[in-house]
Amino acid sequence: MPDWFFTSDLHGQGALYEQLVAIVATRRPRAVVIGGDLGPHAMGAEGVEHQRVFLEGFLVEFARRLHEAAPGLTLMLLMGNDDWAANHDCLDRHDGGLWRVLHDRVVEVDGTPVAGLSWVPITPFSLKDWERWDDGEPESPARLEGWVSAAGKLEPHRFDPQRREPTIAAALSALATRTAVRETVFVLHSPPHGTRCDMIGARAHVGSRAIRAFIERHQPPLVLGGHIHESPRISSAYRDTIGATVAVNPGQFGTQRLCGVWLDPRRPAESLRHTVYE
Repeated sequence: MPDWFFTSDLHGQGALYEQLVAIVATRRPRAVVIGGDLGPHAMGAEGVEHQRVFLEGFLVEFARRLHEAAPGLTLMLLMGNDDWAANHDCLDRHDGGLWRVLHDRVVEVDGTPVAGLSWVPITPFSLKDWERWDDGEPESPARLEGWVSAAGKLEPHRFDPQRREPTIAAALSALATRTAVRETVFVLHSPPHGTRCDMIGARAHVGSRAIRAFIERHQPPLVLGGHIHESPRISSAYRDTIGATVAVNPGQFGTQRLCGVWLDPRRPAESLRHTVYE
């Protein structure tokens, strides 16, 4: 099985995207997966437009260069919590052509199903498009109010602690009905809670409880995540296991080098190799 390459949280950084093009030209992987936070950090109405220009210009040209470097490659991607959802149509426009969009979808590559979700637990940040209550159980997010763009324009939004839904747990359950979970690679922007993949600088675990419970119950072979850039530096590991499931967060912080992992989706535990930490 040819190599797959996974990375996340490039945040519009041209130097990181250029390194990815170079890696693909050298190694010619069968598939590349980008697990969210595609565009540059940009707030407000001008930020929405700034990201749209990035997606319609830079990202499209980047994808074309990847395909030139490795004909036959499959590029899979989804948005992360720092990407404005109002621009999701930019991704959908090229779905099935330049790339495959993973959010709330299942894509098959060489017989391996790949399923994705962009949702993350509620963060301290103001962009709320891709945030959800985690599992319906009590939680105390640092910031309930912010902005959403999914309706096509910026609107103020506040999560209601008295109505903790919809949830990430419900989204995972719905996604699971559309695939054979124990044969599926899951690309989830948030890492699972309580692992070496979800630690912030204060050594607190901030990943999703719903994702962890889903893994414990269903045991998919591989869960690829990101979101917590510094976790590999804090925990000294970019991978962890929950039962038979391998969880991965390559990180993207503290180095000028692109952080990513090589993997064989048929044997993830034995094949994982990090670009920086190994």
